[in-house]
Amino acid sequence: MKKLLCLAAVLAVFSCGAAWAKATPDLDNLPVFKSITEMKSGLATNFLLDLKIFDLGNPDYGSTSDWYFYPVYRAMIAYVFDSKTKIGIFADVEKPGYANITYPTLKVNELYGKFREGSFYIQLGRQVFGDKDDLLLGFQNDAVRLGLLFPGVDLAFFVAKTALLSPWGSTLDGMVGAAPVFYFGPSMGLKAYLLLGTEPVTVTPIDPNTGLPGTPRDTINSNIWTGAKYFMNLPVGSQSYFDLGAQLGLQFAMARTAADTAINATSLGLKVDGEFGMQSSSTLGFAVGGHVIYTGGISYDNLGAVSNYGFVSPNDLVGSGPGFFSKIQDGAGPYTYVDSHIFGPKYQQYSGVFAFGLTGELEINQTWIPEIGVWIYSDTDENGQLSGVEPDLGVTFKPSEVVAFYAQGAFFMPGWSALVPGGPAPNMVSKLLLGSSITF
Repeated sequence: MKKLLCLAAVLAVFSCGAAWAKATPDLDNLPVFKSITEMKSGLATNFLLDLKIFDLGNPDYGSTSDWYFYPVYRAMIAYVFDSKTKIGIFADVEKPGYANITYPTLKVNELYGKFREGSFYIQLGRQVFGDKDDLLLGFQNDAVRLGLLFPGVDLAFFVAKTALLSPWGSTLDGMVGAAPVFYFGPSMGLKAYLLLGTEPVTVTPIDPNTGLPGTPRDTINSNIWTGAKYFMNLPVGSQSYFDLGAQLGLQFAMARTAADTAINATSLGLKVDGEFGMQSSSTLGFAVGGHVIYTGGISYDNLGAVSNYGFVSPNDLVGSGPGFFSKIQDGAGPYTYVDSHIFGPKYQQYSGVFAFGLTGELEINQTWIPEIGVWIYSDTDENGQLSGVEPDLGVTFKPSEVVAFYAQGAFFMPGWSALVPGGPAPNMVSKLLLGSSITF
């Protein structure tokens, strides 16, 4: 999500601390995005060419491995009219490549108009909400966003057309929500969430006296998320920093089945990320981080019927997910092993999972950036659990600010704690990625 002026300044510090060079460009900090968030008059453009090949091994119990070419050509353009009342237009269009599939059409990431008068603003059109690391908010849809900016407060509200999956498996085709941000200083704040996903349904109650279907009626099912995210970035001495982000979410439903039975989907989600690092000098910088993610799974009664659906994050942005494995963009789907096992595909990256990760990276001569991570996963579903360990490795060579060459690898080594009789034995799953990018 392209933040407002205050939000961009705070979260840019929170998200990366030091000015790290990443394998993929930090697009939110490009001039074109700053132009539209800060409503700077005039034309601003940025372009991205990203060419990569990737290999996916055993994504679905023994599927063959193959190398795929994945090119991305992306143009980002912002124009803000020079007038007393600020009006701007923003477009972010790319031609993506898909795994072994010809995809000639353009993908519109964002295309919206923005109006700001004093503290009031409104955005109309295709927009990105949240970010890939958020537990509660992250999707890309046509929407109306409006809000008010005051010193230390950003009151943001939105109405969006969505295609998010509910915990019980149907599609939420709309969402309304509020995500205000309260700042406690230049690098500390609290973001609140109240999100309501909806779907129209027709229910047919069963007459308890006759056992026959009654009169059908139309209603609206909804899934509700509420919670908050605390974030801060604190300097430690003159060269070091400490980042902390802690997010708690509660989910519950106001929904009914086709037979007019109430749906129970009360569950909890938690995500904590901490990082300590030294800002990059001319020779060396480093960062080490710890991450914990927990979301409730599906509980079952003695007969095996679902009694309470588990937590489902509405974050479906490309690159979301707890570990490096799920974040390697491949264009054909996340292939997150822990979220797609013998009991059927799950609904989002953060559905019914416990994950603990340790990550670290260096920046050598502001040119070489090696990184490493280790994640431990466990499925929180009660009827059989898939657990495993995932080591991650990566390295980036950045000879200039506009050119990068990178390699990433992730390997998930599963282990069953409750293997279903007759089910296939799990295999190690791997992702390898080689890429290069030019941003100008």
